[in-house]
Amino acid sequence: MDIRCPQCGEPWEMDSLHEVDDVPFKQAQRLFAAEGCHVFGENHSVNENKAAAAVSAAMFELLGDDIDGIAAMTEDFDYLFE
Repeated sequence: MDIRCPQCGEPWEMDSLHEVDDVPFKQAQRLFAAEGCHVFGENHSVNENKAAAAVSAAMFELLGDDIDGIAAMTEDFDYLFE
């Protein structure tokens, strides 16, 4: 399931958080909520989707560490951003 960068709205596979070098999953999740794509060593998308980023940021703020809930809600809202 995808989660979206709270900075640019770029979709990322939730399991990518397991692949962040030398960072445990929960810490990678918190870093993603704060920094977005930068946690993966990537720059933010030049094709920024401000609406998707705003919704993602709100979900991370409201749901905190509930990454499964964030991914499920992202899937529910994705039709709005395509």
